[in-house]
Amino acid sequence: MKRKQIAAAALTFVLAAANAVPAFAAGWVHTPQGYKYQHGDGSDYRNAWLRENNQWYYFGDDGIMRTGWIQRDNTWYFASDTGELNEGIMKINGNVYKFNKDTCTMVTGASDYLGNTYIFTENGTEGSSPYVDNEWSSSGTLVKGTRYVHY
Repeated sequence: MKRKQIAAAALTFVLAAANAVPAFAAGWVHTPQGYKYQHGDGSDYRNAWLRENNQWYYFGDDGIMRTGWIQRDNTWYFASDTGELNEGIMKINGNVYKFNKDTCTMVTGASDYLGNTYIFTENGTEGSSPYVDNEWSSSGTLVKGTRYVHY
């Protein structure tokens, strides 16, 4: 009788182990190509936006998190080196840009900022550079208390 119980228990264990599905934790994965973010089932975010900790990230068709300039549906975004989409006023490669605070999209045309109206060209740059250069942080964000130069 004991042999049958042991054999039944062993068979149950073998069948349960054979049907086991690996469990994946959702989260960031570092690969040689860059960072990915996986769903709980182990699949990657692809051609998708992710909002985590009040920050937006974008993943391309290869599943890799994008940095720098991103164009989607004829709209431009800019992601920092750590992948977060930027919002507000930014200085990038010497040019001043504004990104919508809600959508992180690059602003073009007339836009108000701190009581002044600025014109952002079709490519997003602000032609008159109204900001004092030494008032920018090393990451390119506008420092609070910045002085403006009006031409």
